[in-house]
Amino acid sequence: MKGTFIYIFIFFTINIFSQNIDLNIGETKSKNYFEEFDFELIRDKIIVPVEIRGVTYKFILDTGAPNIISKEISDMINPRLLKTIPITDASGIKENLNVVSIEELKFGNIMFKNTASLVYDTTSNPLFQCFGIDGFIGSNMLRNSIIQIDVERKKITLTDNRKKLTLDKKDSSKIKLIGSQSSPYLWINLKGKDKGREQVLIDTGMGGLYDISHRNYDVFKKEKIFNEIGESEGASSVSLFGDVPVKKHLRLHLPLLKINGFEIENYITNTTNSKNSSIGAELLKYGVMTIDYVNKRFYFNPKSKKINIEKPEFNFSKTLKDGKLIIGFVWENELQKKISYGDEILEINGKTVIICDLITKESVSEKEASLKLKIKPKKGKIFEIIVEKKSATVYKKLIH
Repeated sequence: MKGTFIYIFIFFTINIFSQNIDLNIGETKSKNYFEEFDFELIRDKIIVPVEIRGVTYKFILDTGAPNIISKEISDMINPRLLKTIPITDASGIKENLNVVSIEELKFGNIMFKNTASLVYDTTSNPLFQCFGIDGFIGSNMLRNSIIQIDVERKKITLTDNRKKLTLDKKDSSKIKLIGSQSSPYLWINLKGKDKGREQVLIDTGMGGLYDISHRNYDVFKKEKIFNEIGESEGASSVSLFGDVPVKKHLRLHLPLLKINGFEIENYITNTTNSKNSSIGAELLKYGVMTIDYVNKRFYFNPKSKKINIEKPEFNFSKTLKDGKLIIGFVWENELQKKISYGDEILEINGKTVIICDLITKESVSEKEASLKLKIKPKKGKIFEIIVEKKSATVYKKLIH
């Protein structure tokens, strides 16, 4: 979602804090399987068909999360309860959720048996309603499979035998499956004036290309890798359990990001509250991704070996709060004097804000150099403001 108008991220990177709980439960009914099927891509969200007891549902494919089913599905099928555990979402908010065993779940035409899944009340989160989804396919279910995602063809391939796929080992690197949900982690290379490496989560549920956790950035801060081009207090994400805490974050320019042999120049990212850094679904725009959980390797076959994605961007972000679209972060000092976190956005270019349209539909503002916003500030009268896109080099001049 980087570079588009709406910066609304929904994180489902879930950390398990309970002892004696392992979500790596269940297996496939088939062996030596190979299945190819279609998927939808809506604003970097990979929407896949899942069948449970003869009913087809829409799930998000999210390798940064465990399996999740809606409370509505759970009430219908009455699965076996394994345990109730405390979990923490990516923003640090904690709640107790039930872990159940799904007797049979069909993904493509592959039947998965006795898969551990969390149960979540989707009615409490508007983004579930906007996307019309019923759950998540997570890494704990995929841990004995190889999954290939091809956005250009809108195809997912699922197998347990890498010989059934055309893969080039030189386009791959090792991954590590971590924790009770087999989260896949990959080493990437970062380069500015100095060089560095970072272990990141492969998170297909994340809308951006690369986000760095504030904690990891603190480690890199002494190195001359990133350029700090903005600082702001606010929030620009919606977590699993509610509003993300308001914190100070940084906007960063990364001269070179290298994933396997694929090089990305001039990437703009923000620090996040998450405990880990991540690469997300935006990477799929540039090539075919294969996560080999069986042999613990990550393949990426890019359309080209190097891209430069430097382009002008709006110098603020947006998020949701109490069902309203609000200002999230403001990265430019001069603009900070006019708008700030929590100010409500009522209109965009003269059109009333419709939340679900902004979340699920591509924004025409990608081609626009400026936007006219009607703002209802936390204090004071409603006003209109025109904001313009600026390049990262301009940001640097404005801030420093």
